[in-house]
Amino acid sequence: MAILKRHSSIESVMNLSGDMLAEIILRLPVKSVARSQCVSKNWCATISDGYLRRRLPLQLSVVYFPESGGGGKATPRFACAEDGGTLVDRDLKFFPFMDGAVVCDASNGLLLLRSAGTARFYVVDPVTRRWAALPPPSRDARLSMLAFDPSSSSGGGDASSPRRGYHVINFTGRWRERGGEVEVFSSEAWAWAPPRDVDFAGVPAGSLSGTMHFHGGAVYALAADPDCAVRMDVADDGDLTCAVAELPADAAAADGDGRLAHSGGRLHYVASDGGGAGLKVWVLDDSSPAAIQWRLKHAVKLDAGEVRFMALHPEKDAAYLWSAAGRLLEYDLAREEVTGAWEFGDGGKRNRVVKAWLVPSSLYLSDCPLAG
Repeated sequence: MAILKRHSSIESVMNLSGDMLAEIILRLPVKSVARSQCVSKNWCATISDGYLRRRLPLQLSVVYFPESGGGGKATPRFACAEDGGTLVDRDLKFFPFMDGAVVCDASNGLLLLRSAGTARFYVVDPVTRRWAALPPPSRDARLSMLAFDPSSSSGGGDASSPRRGYHVINFTGRWRERGGEVEVFSSEAWAWAPPRDVDFAGVPAGSLSGTMHFHGGAVYALAADPDCAVRMDVADDGDLTCAVAELPADAAAADGDGRLAHSGGRLHYVASDGGGAGLKVWVLDDSSPAAIQWRLKHAVKLDAGEVRFMALHPEKDAAYLWSAAGRLLEYDLAREEVTGAWEFGDGGKRNRVVKAWLVPSSLYLSDCPLAG
């Protein structure tokens, strides 16, 4: 009877329509969906459907430095937000060269690692547990940046593959007064473009900070003296041309950390006050190229104590903040209230989150390997 009952249950699942299967899948945790792709051909086909993938929730992930009780140098780690308000660490031991690698940068769920003392770079996806070894660049790098924007990744195929849709930007350290040499790797061409001497649109090279942001095929770097954002086109057909957008005139009054972010497809500048208890958000109005200007969108006082801005939600008016109490907060900027909170388990109260993103969960769903 048990065998007959089990057989009947399997037949019932196989007879479900695609719409009914989709509704069941949407109620499962993303991790379970990724692991269940080989249940059946129908199940796999439903998961692979573009309409369903677009309906999946965004995945919140972070890079953090764990509490170091021994006083030694901490190595950055990767964690994902899961149900129940927890941040769960992702083990990176699947990457065979982790012990001798240095984390150079991270972008929207991907990590850029470099073998210490070498020119060998790797791009690692901690969620899908995939990694790729990049060909060596022609120049040594002083500063390396990983640029991955899942919202504008082009082309079809497997969006979760770490060999798709990203760039690595190397600043070689060959600076001149208002520019420098840049070498760019494209994952779609799977090659480094020849190093180019780039003019930073009149901004002194020494004014550029390490605070950079990537969106829509361009790198945005904050600069001081003058206070501005330098935009550099790094798309595959781009020529690394730079343009400058001055920061909001009243941004200096915020007297705190400033960060660039995108939400709703538009560039934002976010600044906290010196004590981390207030937040101002400006949006760049570029509807008229002749008169590009910043517009103050939100100015809020926070009741969560001292916080540090991490990211904007890509679709709605929400900011993600790391609090001094050791929690990652989702803050609704329109309603001015905390709408979500995540924290590490026991022993992780003093971990320090340094980067956070929300990316489409579909990035973590590869094609179902039914054969082999």
